Order: sequence, then structure tokens, then C-alpha cells
Amino acid sequence: MTVKTTVVADAADPKQGMTLDELAAFVQNALRHDIPSATHLRVRVTMRGGIKRIETRP
Repeated sequence: MTVKTTVVADAADPKQGMTLDELAAFVQNALRHDIPSATHLRVRVTMRGGIKRIETRP
């Protein structure tokens, strides 16, 4: 049996995008769940390029 873990983070303010603290919390959470550092990420962005949502893609 294979178990895959996905870590997801949404910006507190999707119109402005993620803060550096929110991005750091996402990375710490991914590391706590033993997500490999070579894992590709999926990112949803605002029209101005701010991160609205970020998730790991196992």
C-alpha cells in the first residue's frame, strides 16, 4: 500500500497573496510531514503574481 501526503496552504488574504510568514509556515509543515525536497509544487496566483494557494504534488 502506498500512502501519499499532500500539504496545502491558503493565503489569509487571497487578494493580496501570501506573506513570507505564511510561506515559511507551509515549508515547515511540509518538512514536518517528511515531504521530499524534490517534490514539485502547485501554486495558484493572483493577477499581480501573489500566491493565493500552494500545495505539494506527491
